[in-house]
This record gives sequence, C-alpha cells and structure tokens, in this order.
Amino acid sequence: MTVYGRLAELDVWLLSGAALRAQRLLCDYLDTTGLRMQHYRVMAGLAELGESTQAELGRALGLDAGNLVVLLGDLEERGAVSRKPDPGNRRRNLVKHTERGRKLYQEMDRAVEQANEVMFAAFTPAEREQFHKVLVRLAQGSE
Repeated sequence: MTVYGRLAELDVWLLSGAALRAQRLLCDYLDTTGLRMQHYRVMAGLAELGESTQAELGRALGLDAGNLVVLLGDLEERGAVSRKPDPGNRRRNLVKHTERGRKLYQEMDRAVEQANEVMFAAFTPAEREQFHKVLVRLAQGSE
C-alpha cells in the first residue's frame, strides 16, 4: 500500500493499513495449518484458560456465542478440542484441548510467530518493545 499526501499524515489511516498488512500475513501463515485467525484465537484462549465452559471461553475472548459454536465445531471435527456436558450443570458444555489440539496449537503458534517476525523484521529489539507497549495501550483504549 502506497500512502501519500493527507493519508500519510493521519496516524489512524497508517495504523489501518498496517493492520491490513498484519492480517494478510497472519492469514497467509495460518493457511499452512488449514485454519484461520479465529481458530487460533480460540485455541490460544483454551491454552490460557484450560478446560472451561463455552460461555466462559466466549466471554474471555469477546466472541459471540453463535460464532464460538461454529469455531468449536470446526475444531472438534479436526480432533483439536473436545466438548462434554458439565457434570455440575448439564446445560453447559466444558471445552478443552485434545492432545491433537495441543500439537495443532503449537503449529499455529509457530505460524503466527513467523508472521510476527516478517511484520517487524525491520525493527530493532528496542523499537519492537516500544511499539508493543504502544499497541497494548491502543488495544486497551483510553476513552
């Protein structure tokens, strides 16, 4: 993306372009695993939370319940997650990684790391650290 004139003056415009580039890289690298960014999001969430209810996982990831069901169905078909009724409340499902899922998550994580390396290859370690701090602040919002 070539940016010039007024667009080059607007940080929000530049950030939008950088986000598109990052998304393309993530998609390209995750394509090697056969899964998408949202699948990685779910797998990373499960890696953090461990076994959890679908509702807890959805809240933690900020995902709509319907979208989460579709993503979990995809992952379950691949043998990456298992769902079973919660013994404490049969209306809820417990979700966790399977052994296959842990391996798949590691593969996906390597792909995401590669995309990250390509995206920030021109940055020094100090620049990467500073930029990371700025991104965290932007992601958390300051409204």
